Amino acid sequence: MTVPGTARFVVVGAGVHGLSVAVHLAEALGSGDDVVVLDKQRVGAGASGISGGIVRNFYRSPATNEIVSRSVEIFELDPALFGFRQVGYVAVVPEAQADELEVIAAQHVDVGYPSTLVRGEEAVTEHMRMLFPDWRAIGSTALLHEQRSGWADARTTVEALAGMARSAGVRIVEGAEVTGVGDGAVESSEGDIRCEAVVLAPGPWARELWAIAGLPASLVVAGQERRPFHYWQVREGEYEHAGAALDPRAPVVHLDADVPVSEHLPDHWGIYFRPGLGRGVAAGGLPLALPDDCELDPYGPSHPVLGATTAEFDDAITTALAWALGRFDGPRERWASSSGASQTCFTPDSYPIVGWLRDGVYGVLDSNHGFKMLALGKLAAVELLGGKAAELSAFRLDRFAQAALHPVSASPYPWT
Repeated sequence: MTVPGTARFVVVGAGVHGLSVAVHLAEALGSGDDVVVLDKQRVGAGASGISGGIVRNFYRSPATNEIVSRSVEIFELDPALFGFRQVGYVAVVPEAQADELEVIAAQHVDVGYPSTLVRGEEAVTEHMRMLFPDWRAIGSTALLHEQRSGWADARTTVEALAGMARSAGVRIVEGAEVTGVGDGAVESSEGDIRCEAVVLAPGPWARELWAIAGLPASLVVAGQERRPFHYWQVREGEYEHAGAALDPRAPVVHLDADVPVSEHLPDHWGIYFRPGLGRGVAAGGLPLALPDDCELDPYGPSHPVLGATTAEFDDAITTALAWALGRFDGPRERWASSSGASQTCFTPDSYPIVGWLRDGVYGVLDSNHGFKMLALGKLAAVELLGGKAAELSAFRLDRFAQAALHPVSASPYPWT
């Protein structure tokens, strides 16, 4: 598809957030004829296309709880269309994190998001054995079971959003790399577009689009200068055991532990796992910090270094799975592993930046919180059309200078 010379809105990035913005703009306008989506590769070529698609509300940030709740409502409109498995999500943690679950459970009550809090090691074990009769992890003293959460098949969700956008008349132009964002115009490798507003939803390429849009090279964060973005290598994969599997209806499990288990697991570690699309277990964890200027192309598993995992990582994941579930006992050779990694972009407090970045330039910079925050696109569309979405107030760019940062968790994950 060719690039038009003019459009009211130009969205940069054809991942879940860019497509969600386009769909909701088209819905509000009654047509997508004046909305264009540009992507330098193809629909879902970035993080959206390879994501584990976990949808959970396990955050200490009350504002995030509200966004996730609204996102689940979108998935619930047509779970089959979006590939959404509403199997639930269970966070299981040691004593050092137990009080955090109390806080999150109270926030769930405030936003009407049903969850069950369990305290005490014996009660946690009993609850987990109702879900997994062979559960045997030790040292867990609290859990939070979210009934409406689950996971979405990444490719199905992205294709659904792209199909909805195209059906509404939105033009999605693949292979169009944005090279300039000026006043009322976007320059791309396939041509320039005059427009009313540009929406940046570039996922991991936020660093590049930020610079192209002429935004500041550093931010003042609680009185200190910092780069706008930092990067982690997120590692996950499919693990198939020769003699056992997960029930496809099993919930997603987030397991944090401070029990020594393996030489390849730190003292305080965490993994997450869910049923795979086949007989395997989709699992991940143990992210690694990357330089702020790390390469982004080729992206993800295509990168010869940054897209690769190690035998030690696979051993850590399978050892942790066997430690938690007796069905996976036995030698490492019983596992077949297919894992990979991707370069993931985070803001200074690891929560999204959403709102006007400067005149005519709006950002949906998701800080790797993709599928679970699908509603950001719907709320952004409200603001692009002149309204105000109060739910986005905690995600503005100016929160850094005001030191109004989101809460920090004791979790081993750097973004929880």
